[in-house]
Amino acid sequence: MAEKGRIRLKPGDHLYFIGIGGARLSALAKIMLESGYKVTGSDRKSSRSTMELEAKGVKVHYGHRAEQITDDIDVVIYTNAVGEQNPELLAARAKGLPLYEGAELLGILMKEKGKGIAVAGTHGKTTTTAMISLLLIRGGKDPTVEVGGEMHELQGNHRTGQSPYFVVEACEFRRSFLYLSPQIAVVTNVDWDHPDCFPTAGAVVDTFKEFIALVPPEGRLVLWQDDPHRPELLKAARAPVSTFGLSPEADWYCTEIEPVAPMGIKGQLHYKGDYRGELVLSVPGEHNLRNALAALIVALETGVPLADSLRYLQTFTGVRRRFELKGEAAGVVVIDDYAHHPAAIRQTLATVRKQYPGRVWCVFQPHLYSRTKHLFSGFAHAFGDADILVLADIYAAREVDRGEVSSRLLADETRKHHPDVRYLGGMEEIKEHLLRETEPGDLVLTMGAGDIFKVGEAFLQAQRVQDQI
Repeated sequence: MAEKGRIRLKPGDHLYFIGIGGARLSALAKIMLESGYKVTGSDRKSSRSTMELEAKGVKVHYGHRAEQITDDIDVVIYTNAVGEQNPELLAARAKGLPLYEGAELLGILMKEKGKGIAVAGTHGKTTTTAMISLLLIRGGKDPTVEVGGEMHELQGNHRTGQSPYFVVEACEFRRSFLYLSPQIAVVTNVDWDHPDCFPTAGAVVDTFKEFIALVPPEGRLVLWQDDPHRPELLKAARAPVSTFGLSPEADWYCTEIEPVAPMGIKGQLHYKGDYRGELVLSVPGEHNLRNALAALIVALETGVPLADSLRYLQTFTGVRRRFELKGEAAGVVVIDDYAHHPAAIRQTLATVRKQYPGRVWCVFQPHLYSRTKHLFSGFAHAFGDADILVLADIYAAREVDRGEVSSRLLADETRKHHPDVRYLGGMEEIKEHLLRETEPGDLVLTMGAGDIFKVGEAFLQAQRVQDQI
């Protein structure tokens, strides 16, 4: 592997992951384990990801303590999300151990594999990464995959392949995707998010321009035609550009779009005005048609025939926590979605409104105090397609509550634009409210990047118990 300073990683080395349960680091840990490395790590608490790692024989410590950075560790990998004052990170620095941020290690692996495919964007990058991964796997390209969600087709968030292709989800948080070295890059869209890192929308655009400039002239850049920032992003491109969208201005586009029962969508596919077939998906929403168009372009770049890709995409069943059907009880359908930005919320709710005839409950948990504060007005206007909005308390994640914003304040502001807003706060209170107030034919959509999915699961379980009494 590549060198960092005087250290050269080699199979058999002991790699310690700080934050090993996170989406990126859990996938990396599995890839490195399957590549012959000894892997251990730590996280704040047990999770689905850490339990999967433990089942593979990985020792996971719960809680971050300096003494867990032992003398037999060769390299420490960490996620920016743990913060610079993490005791294990400080201990590793004090010992002089080589450190890689997760994206930095991804960049090294990508460069070594030789044909990196990086999918960036404020919205849709997880699903697009998963679609590309499916097309390359089914197309016989044997890629290595790192995706920020659990693919049903992979039964997880990673795959260790033997070919030069390495498909990764590229996150802009703390500019980490600038460590990557993609031959092909997709930018699904650019929107203002992570205000704790990017003080203005312009700062986000500038960072994406730096990412785009990483793609070499012999590579390929794939952009959404209708992104309002596209003209500016194009100025940074060194590689040839292919565009996708739902209008004829794009290179690849769809027309005659309509829903497909029970929860799919389809459109007529065109390339520069020429009809190329029908694009049919089992997942809903025009946003997923756009994601699929980007995936088709990448698959073609790698040599997967278009007809095959269209057939494979019909089998795509989505990613965990991306419009995931959790179940049905007492005539109430429960769906969970990861949307945590006003634009994604509006998009998801618009999809539900088009596809579902019944009453829609949106149970939303804001993610991060900083995001809620800076995008406050956007959130207050985002829920128009929900019949009833239920707000949970803010999921703090890595942040501390400074008393500047709350879900109660957001509820007060949202009531100016929405007729039925209910602030309930805690998970148990929300579950009990849903048990009392929902009716057969309702749809409950739990939404947010925290742990709000647990409410839907608890509701379904309690409802089924009631039905048996």
